[in-house]
Amino acid sequence: MRTPHRTRIRIAIPALFLLAAGAALGALNAEDTHPRLHDPRNARSQPGEAAASPTAQDTIRTWNLLLWGGIDADRVPFLEPVFVIDAPPSLPRSIGEYVVIGRAGDGAVLFSLPFEMPVVADGDGTSSFLFMLPVQPGWEGRLASVTLTGPGGSATLDEDSRRPMAIVRDPGTRRIRAILRDLPPSIVTQADADEAVDRDPGTEVLFSRGIPGPGAWRR
Repeated sequence: MRTPHRTRIRIAIPALFLLAAGAALGALNAEDTHPRLHDPRNARSQPGEAAASPTAQDTIRTWNLLLWGGIDADRVPFLEPVFVIDAPPSLPRSIGEYVVIGRAGDGAVLFSLPFEMPVVADGDGTSSFLFMLPVQPGWEGRLASVTLTGPGGSATLDEDSRRPMAIVRDPGTRRIRAILRDLPPSIVTQADADEAVDRDPGTEVLFSRGIPGPGAWRR
């Protein structure tokens, strides 16, 4: 299998809050995001050191939608693929002029999160956000699109999105091992990702190409 070209993330997404509530890991930067497939020619990514071992409280599982994205240097919004993940909830702390909206196929609003985009000191105008939204009954099979809107425009992910991404992590500690972007177009399902992505024993692959597919909700 050919190794896909490396593409840098437009903005380095901050820590994913994968351990105890409020306990952030160091940021995973763009150099930790190239594909790792079952091919001996591919190099393994080496993310930074993880946080301390979780306490008993950290083992409590809460299913959330990972909603993340931001604005580029021209303040145009973008969204990263949405994942279903067990992690502590993390919701907006303040209301602002940006909003993330999830809709069903019939247009019904499943959730709406208004928020203030974080300000990055000494930056070039780019910024990013990350929320963990608790999954509600009935969302499986109904979530059809997620849209980010703001002063600079809007961005939408839906069932037609083709932006395959995988997160490799330790299911026990919930530590991120790698974020893999630009996977081959042949990887379209969770089963495909489980088969194709190279990972250490005991780790799991979370897959999305925009909106979580059936395999993501049924782990």
